[in-house]
Amino acid sequence: MNLSRAIALALGMLLTGCQRGAPPPAPRASPTAAAPLPAPAGNRIERLELGNAVDAQGRVVLPLIRFAPHDTFHASIELRLADANPHTLEAHWFYLDTRQTVLEERKTLTGPGLRRTVFQLSKPDGWPPGQYRLELRLDGQLAQARVFEVAAATP
Repeated sequence: MNLSRAIALALGMLLTGCQRGAPPPAPRASPTAAAPLPAPAGNRIERLELGNAVDAQGRVVLPLIRFAPHDTFHASIELRLADANPHTLEAHWFYLDTRQTVLEERKTLTGPGLRRTVFQLSKPDGWPPGQYRLELRLDGQLAQARVFEVAAATP
């Protein structure tokens, strides 16, 4: 009886000790997250579409998340700007398989109202297959991210 009581007491202390310790670390954000993040100062990205072609208004013709190796990546972005101040939109393209930055570029947009812009990226000799990520930063803060894929070339 003393042994079982000692075991129960030790288990109780162990469980209580786990609950009193420092809180566990917050989970790390997944590099594949695509949900919009809070936008700075009332400005926000309302729509992000990826595709291999855009129309004359800068809209993606056919939204894609899987591209062919020789496709050009087009990102059509609609932003809602709350004021007439100039705002900086940055596009950061990453190749996730090697954690390599492919390209970073920025544009200055003024508001207020809805604005559309397009970023594009091409590679004449073809993209390596794998996972890619586009991160959009509005005035220096991450506002939207999208993961997409390049499929292996078929013979």
